[in-house]
Amino acid sequence: MKLLAVESSCDDSAVAVLDEYGNATAELVSSQLIHSTHGGVVPEIASRLHMTVLPGLIEKVLKIAGTTTHDIDVFAATAGPGLTGSLLVGLSWTKAAAFAVGKPFLGINHLAAHLHIHYNSAVEFPAIALLASGGHTMIFHMLSWEECFLLGTTRDDAAGEAFDKTAKLMGLEYPGGKAIDILAEKGNPDAVTLPSPLGSRKLPEFSFSGLKTAVRLVWERGDVSPENLSASFRKTVCDLLVSKTMYQAGRLKAKSVLVAGGVSANSLLRSIFSFECGRRGISVFLPELKHTMDNAVMVGRAALSALDSDPFAHSDYSCNTFPRWHGKHLSPLSM
Repeated sequence: MKLLAVESSCDDSAVAVLDEYGNATAELVSSQLIHSTHGGVVPEIASRLHMTVLPGLIEKVLKIAGTTTHDIDVFAATAGPGLTGSLLVGLSWTKAAAFAVGKPFLGINHLAAHLHIHYNSAVEFPAIALLASGGHTMIFHMLSWEECFLLGTTRDDAAGEAFDKTAKLMGLEYPGGKAIDILAEKGNPDAVTLPSPLGSRKLPEFSFSGLKTAVRLVWERGDVSPENLSASFRKTVCDLLVSKTMYQAGRLKAKSVLVAGGVSANSLLRSIFSFECGRRGISVFLPELKHTMDNAVMVGRAALSALDSDPFAHSDYSCNTFPRWHGKHLSPLSM
């Protein structure tokens, strides 16, 4: 079986061709670097660039995979959550291609897709999953790939957003997560005492708005180096993410911990999770660095999960985009 997956939820155009085992025979990502000059993603610019880039990117991926759209058995694309204009580009192209060749189409939930980057790994259930990205910070309880339940989310900003806005405050490049991670390696994480909003590890919810304000106040004092502030901020965020996730893993007797989303590229976060899971005898699953950000492989694996659960699974052509997800039970398929 050959599956073509498309991801266009924000500012990255991504396409992949996968086999029935979830392995990518070809994958490409085109990042929109122009947003760095604006300090954040401009939705209108993002959607127009998707329209410009996506057709050629799909053509290249198909060529690398040695196939054509007529040979594709299943088409999948992100339906949401995300930027509506960006989502429409990928979703419309994929629905049109599936209709043209008479093959099934699947609209995929972006959040489930991030977790499904681990779908072809030896995940044991029950599991606890942390999704931390620029737009979302959530903890899920997974009894299986089909039974994934939200435990808690952020009450205001996402962890990735906090990294980006802190980096912007300090005059660092966008996206800010990587810039702070690099700078933090040169600093002292104990140099600055920062608050830990909603700090109780028993509470599976997050808040980063107040932490951003605290960082701004310290920065405006002008007596702390960028390296030390970056290190202290990074440690505070990582400690919050890890402590809450590991508490739920212990409480619910998880055999595995899954981490996904752009923040999972953070070197300190990866190190702490590996250590904490290792000493507890829990398997930890961290994405390859290239798959921490938005990518089409995760979309394809989510589609395969839906098909493995129901070989006749599909979405109607009326499947539309949605900017936010407010559910409790996370499913890969968006009807």
